[in-house]
Amino acid sequence: MEWRNLPTDLVENILSRIPAMTLARFRSTSKQWSAILKSTSFAKMHTAKAPKREDESLNIMLIDSNVFQVRISLGAPYVKVADNPFYLKDPLCNSPQVGVLNVFHCNGLLLCTTKDKRLVVWNPCSGETTWIKPRDIYRESDYYALGYTYDSKSCSKQYKILRVDRHKDVPPNNEYEIYDFTSNTWRILGVATDWFLALYRRGISVKGNTFWIATQAWSPHNNFLLSFDFSAEMFQSLSLPRPFPYSILALSVVREEQLCLLSLTNKELQVCVTTSTGSWSQLLVLDLTFQYEISSSQFSKGMSFLADKQSKVVRCLNSDNVLSTVQENKDIQVNRLGRGKRESITHDNFESSSVLLNYAPSLTQTQQDYTRKRKSPST
Repeated sequence: MEWRNLPTDLVENILSRIPAMTLARFRSTSKQWSAILKSTSFAKMHTAKAPKREDESLNIMLIDSNVFQVRISLGAPYVKVADNPFYLKDPLCNSPQVGVLNVFHCNGLLLCTTKDKRLVVWNPCSGETTWIKPRDIYRESDYYALGYTYDSKSCSKQYKILRVDRHKDVPPNNEYEIYDFTSNTWRILGVATDWFLALYRRGISVKGNTFWIATQAWSPHNNFLLSFDFSAEMFQSLSLPRPFPYSILALSVVREEQLCLLSLTNKELQVCVTTSTGSWSQLLVLDLTFQYEISSSQFSKGMSFLADKQSKVVRCLNSDNVLSTVQENKDIQVNRLGRGKRESITHDNFESSSVLLNYAPSLTQTQQDYTRKRKSPST
C-alpha cells in the first residue's frame, strides 16, 4: 500500500514518532504531509510521542550573526558545530538572509532581534516565521523575552512577548509591555523603578516564565533573581543561594526544567540549580586552583554556558567566540569559533552577540493566524 492511500490518522501516528529535526525535511514530500506538519493538533501529538535521546543534547549557537545547530555528547564530551547555519529569511525582502543580533529560546521557538532592527519569532525546525511590528519603534536598549501561559480550555500554550524599554535614567525607568499573539497587539503594563538590568544580562526561559539576574536600584545595589510571570503579567523578586560570596556571571537551564546559575571566585567555579521546592541545590563545583592560566575573558560578563552534572562539564561561550570547556581535574579546553575576536565588543554594546543555548526542536507554533505567518526554508 502506498503512503498516499494510508488513513490520515495512521500517517499522523507514524510521523509523530519521528524526531522534529528529521521530520522537518518531509515538508515538501506531499501536500498531505505538509498540511499535517502545520496542524496544531499534530504538533501536540508530536510533543507527546517524539523520541528524546538522553545521551545527547541538542543546542544552538549564535555566531557571526548566524544560528548554528550544535551537538554535545554527554558520555564522551565533544562539541560539533554544524557546517551550515539555519538561515533566517524574509520572503518580502530582497536579502537572501537576515542577520541575527540576539536570540531568546522558549519551547522550540526563537525570539530574534535582527541587525536591521526588527523582531521575529522563528521556528528553525519548521522554517516558519512571525514578524512582529512595534507599537512605536524598537530601540537597541530594549530587552525581549518570549513566554507562554497554558489555556486549559484549548489545552494549548498561548505565547506572549515581553518588551522592557530600558532607559538610562537615574533612578531607572523601565517601561514594559506585552505582545499577545491571540490579539496581535501590544499592551502597556507599567513602569518598574526599583531595579535595573545590565545590558549584558541575558534572560532565560523556564517552564514559560523568564528569569534574569537584576540589580537593586538603590544602595547597596545587591544582585537578585528577577522573574516575569507571563500568566500574572507581573515581575517577582526571588532569592539567590545564601551565603553567596561569588561573582555571578550567567544563567542557564538544565533539561528545560531547572534554572541554573554559574558563579566564580579565583579558586572555584560553582553551578547551582533550583529544586522543585524553589530552593537552590549545588549541581557541581570545579576546582580551578590547578589551572595556571585562566584568562579573564574566558569567564566574562555577557557569556553564556551549559552545564552537565553527570559528566561534570561546563561549557562557556564568550563574546569573542571562545568556547571554553571546563571539566573536573582536567585542563581547560579552548576552541575559537567563527571569525574569532570581534570588533567593537564592550559591555554596553552587544551588536555582535555570541550565544550558546539549550534547544528543544519541536513543531511548536505561536497559535497565530497563518495569514500573518511567512514560511521560509531552513537548512
